[in-house]
Amino acid sequence: MKRILFVDDEIYLLEALKRILRNKTDWDTTFVSGAKEALELMNNTPFDIIVADYKMPEMDGLELLAIVKEKFNNVKRIILSGQAESEIHNKAKAIAHVYLPKPCEPEVLIATIEKFNTE
Repeated sequence: MKRILFVDDEIYLLEALKRILRNKTDWDTTFVSGAKEALELMNNTPFDIIVADYKMPEMDGLELLAIVKEKFNNVKRIILSGQAESEIHNKAKAIAHVYLPKPCEPEVLIATIEKFNTE
């Protein structure tokens, strides 16, 4: 069973993800609303995959994933971003395993995570 951490400061999006993924019984999912909370959790709980929103207050998703890459390099990293700027996309490619545009169709997110489940 894969342990997946979702990080987004928009609570309604986390709630929507919970509803969408409730039938994914082969995933152990955790949802948090900030980067600092995610890092605290990761210090005590192993995760296989982290899915982070790019635009968050205090620490953005790329900063979070850069720390995850350094401290927990075996964790697969997915960034979601509504920012179309190519500079952000290029930075994301150096830090994240996958960059997904936001809004992201649930099927695309699920398929991306499933790809990691087979690796």
